[in-house]
Amino acid sequence: MMRLPSPNALLAILIGSMMFLYWLIMPVVLGSLADSRGYAEDSLGVLASLYAAGTFITTTSSMLWIQRANWIWLIRGGALITIVGFVVVLSDDSFAALASGHFIASLGLGIAYAVVMALLGEEKQPARGYALVFFLQIVFGIAVSTLLTRNVEPVQVLPTVAVIMIFIGLSSALLAGRLPSSSSKMLQSTATLVKRTLLPPLPVVLGLMAILLVFVGDAGIWVFLERIGHAQHSTEVGGLLVSVNLGAGAVGSLTAVFLGERWGYLWPMAIAIALSVISVAMFSLMGSVPVLLAASFVNGWAWNFGAAYRMGLVSKLDTTGRFTVLIPSMQTLGNTLGPLMAGMLIVRGGYLVAFTVTALLWIAAFVSYYPAWRSYIKHDTDRQQAA
Repeated sequence: MMRLPSPNALLAILIGSMMFLYWLIMPVVLGSLADSRGYAEDSLGVLASLYAAGTFITTTSSMLWIQRANWIWLIRGGALITIVGFVVVLSDDSFAALASGHFIASLGLGIAYAVVMALLGEEKQPARGYALVFFLQIVFGIAVSTLLTRNVEPVQVLPTVAVIMIFIGLSSALLAGRLPSSSSKMLQSTATLVKRTLLPPLPVVLGLMAILLVFVGDAGIWVFLERIGHAQHSTEVGGLLVSVNLGAGAVGSLTAVFLGERWGYLWPMAIAIALSVISVAMFSLMGSVPVLLAASFVNGWAWNFGAAYRMGLVSKLDTTGRFTVLIPSMQTLGNTLGPLMAGMLIVRGGYLVAFTVTALLWIAAFVSYYPAWRSYIKHDTDRQQAA
């Protein structure tokens, strides 16, 4: 029988899924900005990167404060900062207000998300918890994306989304009161760890690098999905690609939830990388709508299926819990660099160049992941022999 995460983890999954909504619907928002305000791909990439940049700053710095601060108030503070960011977005139509609002809101997301990921990293099967948070994120993303594309005019998409995110910030602040205020695992190990080192061991670094490289590639594809469909066919096809990708991601996450650790941590990663490379090869064919939809499905399934195991492996390698909070840092750094890289490559070299570079990044991610997995297997074998 499948074992669900703890009640605290389930509540953290709900909060993390709601707070992460904007990134999941960003292709629709960016597409509406291109249609209503005439922004080009490079400007859209800057907005997406700014939203991820603030999250990277706060999640990376969380190593210094997550062991000391109250988790409840961290989430509440992050929710408040997110609200402020989207109020700024609503305050003015200029690109400066749009950019600064994205950055401010992302700082709040990073604070809350660091707590969520740290709490999930303490679960007995962290891959299952990560898969569940990805699944619920996608469910929310599909629901809101469908609402926006079918019922909201492009000029009204951003204001509508800003109001939704303000409501989510308020809801998350209220729900945070039911979470634990700190991690007993981290508190017990803090004194010892500070004396040792501020840097993670090499296997953890390699695992984190794999997460980063995959997210750089995936984020670059994700934020321009709507534009890919629009460039080859129409805006409606672009929106359909986003919806299919989200749906496939939900299926991929559920696959990881039910599979758990039965296949270990290597084969799921290998399958995910292989299918990801196949997906961009299909995109590059510039074929019919069914081919694009199939490519989007394969890409979404592989991204979310593999992500749970990449993050789970790092949590397993980090036996102290100190460096698990760097998982969302790599995720958000990838989300920062990916759109920026893809936007520049598309503008200067076209979509085929962007697809090729993305595939190479994914292959490099597996090269980094493999020795990290070998280290985990060796550690697990030694632990079993000692027992």
